[in-house]
Amino acid sequence: MITTPYIEVKNLSLSLEGAEILKDVSFSLEKGKFLAIIGPNGAGKSSLLKCMGRLYRDFSGDISLDGRLVSLMKAKEIARKISWVHQSEPSFLSFTVREFAKMSRYPWQRSLGNETKEDVEIVDRALSVASVQHIADRELNTLSGGERQKALIAAALAQGTEILFLDEPTSFLDYKHQVETLELIKQINKEEKMTILLVTHDINLALHGADEILAIKLGKLRWKGDSNALLSNGVLESIFDTTFQSFTTEKQKFPYVAPKGMIF
Repeated sequence: MITTPYIEVKNLSLSLEGAEILKDVSFSLEKGKFLAIIGPNGAGKSSLLKCMGRLYRDFSGDISLDGRLVSLMKAKEIARKISWVHQSEPSFLSFTVREFAKMSRYPWQRSLGNETKEDVEIVDRALSVASVQHIADRELNTLSGGERQKALIAAALAQGTEILFLDEPTSFLDYKHQVETLELIKQINKEEKMTILLVTHDINLALHGADEILAIKLGKLRWKGDSNALLSNGVLESIFDTTFQSFTTEKQKFPYVAPKGMIF
């Protein structure tokens, strides 16, 4: 029996202001998978997500979600499928954590703020899953970077989608909050059964979190495969134009990697 991929991208190309950003990108993803998208700065990683979420519309090629073309879906339909945690969110937002999570229920409401008992229950559960219920009444602009990132993930959960897009979710976080954020994302993938697409420049985050990794360089898809195959056959070297060294112990499923130029 032939099944349709849950997410499918065919021959995707994008140009912005005369510059070619993405070039004939094609791939598919099964439901419930955790995909990390890696590549050098300016490779087109974030632009790929923006096309898939239809924030960019003037692309060529086809993008399908659960068998439906994104180009034929209304904004509210897409918002019922995909929630976002963007690379940078305004730090001056004066909403509380709970208020911001409530706002994310808009795809399911006739009018913003017209919340139901079900909305309240979904928001409460999202705050609990993200472990931010104790700061639910604090304003976002009073939180640390790590606390705010968890609050944004809680809001994405409250949106009630099947797919979560995250763009550099651990950037600017300290090590403690990087670990906590990755563990939360993995938990959401495994326990909430959400399909995850995560853009990151952190190879180790991709290795230790994702089921599959997709690599983009100069707008082109250069590699896609299981996380455990990323370190073979010079894949990383060809993507980042530098050599890497890996480190491992008996208890690690995947090694950690670092550019050889940073090892003394």
